[in-house]
Amino acid sequence: MSSPVLSMVIPVMNEEEVLPQTKATLTSTLDGLGIPYEVVVVDNGSSDNTPLMMADICAADSRWKFVRLSRNFGYQNSITAGMMTARGEAIMVIDSDLQDPPELIAEFVSKWRDGYEVVYGVREKRTGESLIRVWPTMMAMKFITWMSDDVKLPLNSSDFRLISRRVRDAYARLPESTRYVRGLVHWLGFKQIGIPYTRRGRLAGSSKVNWVYLIGFTFNAVFNFSVKPLRLFSFLGLSILFGTGLLMAVYAALFFFADPPRGVTTLLVLLLLNLGILSLGIGILGEYLAKIYIESKRRPLWLVDYTLNLDAAATPVSPADPATESLTVPPEMAVYRIDRPAA
Repeated sequence: MSSPVLSMVIPVMNEEEVLPQTKATLTSTLDGLGIPYEVVVVDNGSSDNTPLMMADICAADSRWKFVRLSRNFGYQNSITAGMMTARGEAIMVIDSDLQDPPELIAEFVSKWRDGYEVVYGVREKRTGESLIRVWPTMMAMKFITWMSDDVKLPLNSSDFRLISRRVRDAYARLPESTRYVRGLVHWLGFKQIGIPYTRRGRLAGSSKVNWVYLIGFTFNAVFNFSVKPLRLFSFLGLSILFGTGLLMAVYAALFFFADPPRGVTTLLVLLLLNLGILSLGIGILGEYLAKIYIESKRRPLWLVDYTLNLDAAATPVSPADPATESLTVPPEMAVYRIDRPAA
């Protein structure tokens, strides 16, 4: 079988309600491109019939591949697992609910052929979703963009994106254990372009994104991709120091030239304010220390239970070592297979 030009990566978890429509829509769209392709579906520990349905899909169409992770390793790691498994010259990520329009795949591929190595979707509008879900997500994305300091992230950019094989290989060399994919891809550089689109409502089923996930995602993106919280806290500390100096000067003037304020209310308020600020600072430092602790363990990003329609137990394609030109897999990026006992 010839190597695919395009690899589609689809992270899934409990998506049995949308998989038939996803298969039909994507197959029709990709067949229309007229290029060899593969679809790599990464199951992040589904507890429904998703694995069984994927077994039927893979049996009927060898272009569809399946990677079953041993448990839920998180959305970002499942994307990374799919990217590392993909064999295409261009690799594109799309969610199984097809809220990101498959009809734009041809435009993404066209931009890649024009020389762009990263083509990312920009959510210009969102339809079919309630404001109670859209508004917090938009605020989180704006906050992440504002907090990014190393590389400015495009506002409302999404994981709906295409990257070249060269970008994937560069991404594979990054040593982070905790991943914010879209931020890391933008950090890599290369020639990039955004394509605006309207994000639609889900085909079926319910979103796996809730408040807990959104808060965790925001924290992960900010603390993995920016030191601005530390700098802001330093600025806050200097501001408080300056304000305290002014307050002491005012109290000294009142003590010598007028009646000083009586009671402990002012002192108590200032004490509580300082305690709150100190607690915030300790929390910020704790987040960074936790990241250092996680990175120091160097655990693999995911474990593979089994694969379908993939050779070599779904060992990910890894960039060549420039010194030896041999394929190498960094330990922290390695995929391990857990063989199931024979029946």
